[in-house]
Amino acid sequence: MKAVPQDLACEKASVAGPLRIGIGCMALTGLYGGIAASDARNVLDGAAGIGFQLFDTAPLYANGNNEELIGEVFGSKANIIVSTKFGLSENNYNKLVRDSRPSSIRASVEASLGRLRRERIDLLFQHRPDPDVDDQEVAGAVQDLIEEGKVASFGISGTPINRLKPMAAHCTIAAVQNELSILSDPDLWSAPKEAGDMGSFFMAYAPIARGLLSWHTVRAARTSDDYRIQMKAFENPEQSAPKKIHKCLEEIASSYGVSAAAVTLGWVRSRGSNVVPIPGPRNTNHLADLLDAASLELQASDILKIDDFAKSFFYSLG
Repeated sequence: MKAVPQDLACEKASVAGPLRIGIGCMALTGLYGGIAASDARNVLDGAAGIGFQLFDTAPLYANGNNEELIGEVFGSKANIIVSTKFGLSENNYNKLVRDSRPSSIRASVEASLGRLRRERIDLLFQHRPDPDVDDQEVAGAVQDLIEEGKVASFGISGTPINRLKPMAAHCTIAAVQNELSILSDPDLWSAPKEAGDMGSFFMAYAPIARGLLSWHTVRAARTSDDYRIQMKAFENPEQSAPKKIHKCLEEIASSYGVSAAAVTLGWVRSRGSNVVPIPGPRNTNHLADLLDAASLELQASDILKIDDFAKSFFYSLG
C-alpha cells in the first residue's frame, strides 16, 4: 500500500524526537540583545539533557558564530539533529543578499560543515528563495550534495507552499520552515496541512511571535542591540499583542497549570501532527515551558477560543 503523504510528513517530523519541539538557536549569539557565551552553552546543554534533539541555525546568524557555537557544544554528538541553511548573507553595507547559485550552495555547505564540526548536515534549508536562480537548479544542486553524503535532507524556508511540488521533482522536500504563531495571518494557518499533503513537515519559527505573546517580553525594556526595536510590531508591542489576547492565554494556561508560553506552543503544535515549533530560549528557565508544551494537549474548545480571539484581532487591523 502506498504511503499517505500526511503519514510521510509526520514521519519526517520525527527528527525532532518524541517532544516534537525544536530549538531555534538564532538568539543565542545576540540579535535579541547580548547573551553570555556560558549562558548560551547552558541552554543548549540543558535542552539536549531533557530530550530536545533538533537544533536550528544558519550561517547568517552572527556571521557563522551561531554555527560555531553549535559545533563547540555538540560536534558530532549522537542523537543531535542540526538544521542549517544557505542562500542568505549580509554584505558590508548590512544589506541581506540572496545567492543560491550551485557553486555558492556547495561553498556554504562546506563552510557550515567546518563550523558545525560535522561530516553531514542533517537538514539543509534554502534560507530564502533566490529570484535569480531557477528553483529546479537549486534542488538539483542539493540533490548532488545528498548523493555525496554531505547532506541528509532538504527543506525550504520563508517561502510560499506552492514552491514545494515543482522542486520536489528534483529533490525530496523534507520540510518547510515558515513563521507561524497565534498572531500570524489566519489565512496562513492552513500552511502546515498543505505542506503535509505534499509529504513535508512544517517547522514553525517565531511561534511566540518573537516574544510578543510573552507578557514579560512585551513589557520589558529592550536594549539598543536588540534588533526587534527596528520592527514595527515592537514600536507599540502592547498594541501588537493586546491585553485581551494575553488574558485569554493566561486563563487557559491557568486551567492546565502551565504558562501562557506553553499554551502558545501547544496551539502551534495543534495545527498538525507534522508541525514542529522552534522557539528560541535564551535562558534555561525557558526550557520548562517548552517541556510543558511538549506534553500539552489543548482541548478543542480552548483552541477554538484562541482562534476566535486571534482572528478578531487580526481582521480588526484592516
